[in-house]
Amino acid sequence: MRTVMADELRLLVRGILGNRGLIERDAGIMAECLVHANLRGTDSHGVMRLPHYVHRLDKGSINPRPNMRVTRTGPATATLDGDHGFGHVANWDAMGVALDLAREAGIGFIGVNHSNHCGALSFFAHRAVEAGMIGIAFTQTDKGVVPFGGRVPFCGTNPLCFGIPTLSGPPIVLDMATSTVAGGSIYKARLENRPIPPTWALDADGNPTTDPHKAAYWTPAAGAKGYGLGVIIDVLTGILSGGAFGPHIPIMYGDLDRKRDLCHLVGAVDYRRFAGADGFLDQVRTMVKDLHEQPTAEGVERVLAPGEPEHMKAVERSANGIPIDDSTWEELAALS
Repeated sequence: MRTVMADELRLLVRGILGNRGLIERDAGIMAECLVHANLRGTDSHGVMRLPHYVHRLDKGSINPRPNMRVTRTGPATATLDGDHGFGHVANWDAMGVALDLAREAGIGFIGVNHSNHCGALSFFAHRAVEAGMIGIAFTQTDKGVVPFGGRVPFCGTNPLCFGIPTLSGPPIVLDMATSTVAGGSIYKARLENRPIPPTWALDADGNPTTDPHKAAYWTPAAGAKGYGLGVIIDVLTGILSGGAFGPHIPIMYGDLDRKRDLCHLVGAVDYRRFAGADGFLDQVRTMVKDLHEQPTAEGVERVLAPGEPEHMKAVERSANGIPIDDSTWEELAALS
């Protein structure tokens, strides 16, 4: 394990992707998104994904220089064709369009199609928050989660994210998979050769396992609730934007030369258009303060708002550096 400062990691990512055909702007967005995840402690969506992305670039299933096109479909809606480029870049641009529409109409939603894996959704929600809006992001993934009552996977981990601005302090940010954990958390456990909790995954026979190397399918978060959310997100992303759903989505770590055609949905909401506008930011701040004052369970110092643990981790890692496991660092060094 080594510790790398965020700026050094960004420079490394930009160099690796710039040398493989990405324009400077897009390589910069990729670097910011991946390092954003590492800073927040979401290492499963950080630079450990880069070798896989490069393999897909080399195989031709990710377009390094996409011609992304936006088609406005209404006062508050549009579609962005990602042209099989990086999902990180497609969603970044889609959120920019959503913000423009929200400034005009109070709300903006952009469906993204012909895309790829997009990393941590909080990156896009933060863009909305920094613009003074509420940010929303959904994405589909390939099958991996067993439906409630089933024994083989149907939907993906299909995460969702909401970002809420506040008057002071970090925003409220909920970024979660609809599986018990994101698949990347299990891939990271494999890299580190450490056991996983028995509630995270099932083996190929449908039995709970603590061995990440035997983990074949993921469990839905909170049973029927996570399963239901995963299905809805597949509808709001894949079906709504003309893509595939569930078991019909090309798998991420399968045929690397096959385009994935993933779909996403990002949105921005202008809180100023609603009845609580005048006190909205202050009330959000008060809510967080009240949460902090709630009685705690044994061993817990303070109740935290969604996104606070990740914010605290980002502050610490910005100052002290990001831990990168040796195998990931060796892969990055080889790619560079």
